[in-house]
Amino acid sequence: MLEASVPIFENYIAALSITSQIFNEARKKGYELDVIDIGGGFPALYDSNVPRFEKLATILNKEFSRFFSDDAEIIAEPGRFMVATSSTLVSEIIGKAKRDNKIFIISTMVYIILFPELFMITGYRIFILSREAQRRFVPVVGQTCDSFDKISLAENLPGNLGIGDFLYTDNIGAYSTASSTKFNGFEGAKILHINN
Repeated sequence: MLEASVPIFENYIAALSITSQIFNEARKKGYELDVIDIGGGFPALYDSNVPRFEKLATILNKEFSRFFSDDAEIIAEPGRFMVATSSTLVSEIIGKAKRDNKIFIISTMVYIILFPELFMITGYRIFILSREAQRRFVPVVGQTCDSFDKISLAENLPGNLGIGDFLYTDNIGAYSTASSTKFNGFEGAKILHINN
């Protein structure tokens, strides 16, 4: 029985249940199976609303014992969980344009480090270091002039941003440099390692 406080983890348990049925049935039919890969998708701490991995680990260990025999080897692919919060992207504003009474901020970041569809899926947010100014919702687009090169059509940023100001996006450790391209001849992002 699942604890009431962890309904978010029900899918993991349902998947393990189905996997165990297939795994155990295959073994009964003579197939020599001994490894179960549970994949990834573990909760990375993007913010305080993300369920704690420790809670999931406790549940998973309990369910492994319930569904599988001791000779089954459980492996996982925790890449995103391990690196998601390891990197921050800093991007310079290299242009502003006004169209249909909207100010567009032109940044160096999109194709260089983050594919736009990935940006939308993961919910990355764009920030600027403290600046006292009235904020407005502005589109932030990339420098390639490609119609797909949009980060956001409505970021809440100070209205007085200018060329040379810097934007930042944190928690981009997963899927960022891995998806980097040299689209339209632009070089990839410079990576600076900082040890705390």
